[in-house]
Amino acid sequence: KLLDAGHTDKFGAPTPTPVNHAEVEGKCILVSGHDIADLEKLLEQTEGTGINVFTHGEMLPAHGYPKLKARFPHLAAHYGGPWQLQNFDFAKFPGPIIMTTNCIMPPRPKYKHRLFTVGATGFPGCTHVSHDDFSPVIASALAEKGFTKTAEPKTYLTGFGHEAVLGVADQVIAAATAGDLKRIVLIGGCDGS
Repeated sequence: KLLDAGHTDKFGAPTPTPVNHAEVEGKCILVSGHDIADLEKLLEQTEGTGINVFTHGEMLPAHGYPKLKARFPHLAAHYGGPWQLQNFDFAKFPGPIIMTTNCIMPPRPKYKHRLFTVGATGFPGCTHVSHDDFSPVIASALAEKGFTKTAEPKTYLTGFGHEAVLGVADQVIAAATAGDLKRIVLIGGCDGS
């Protein structure tokens, strides 16, 4: 409850929002894990650099916070799948990767030099970002090739927080009662599998 209130107070109540999950041309950084505060600090430090920031895995809900999206247009897209596919996703991402809280797997040699950790997350041989200084990550992004083209946009919808859902509860109940709604699927948890 406290985490929800903190995020909502700072970034606005999650709102249903389409999120691109295709490549966007340019230098890029990928942020995975759960810590939206780390994402915000990175977005602040990458403003005006031309670097696009992508989310991964459990960071997808960040796109549903309206104040975060409005303030940082370089929060470009979501990349890859759930945390358990990170070895596959990270190997193909053409820029540095930041791993925030939870879910780090032993990195493969192909991308270990581009994997940065922050906060309580760490792994031997990976660079740890300290004092919220993302300059080593930014330097890595500028040195890597980034995405060489923008792909045809593909979107998911995210941002279905409890306020958004409760705001249409009467319509959902009416549709179910009228037989217009055949099934409801609720996906909960954070593992994305």
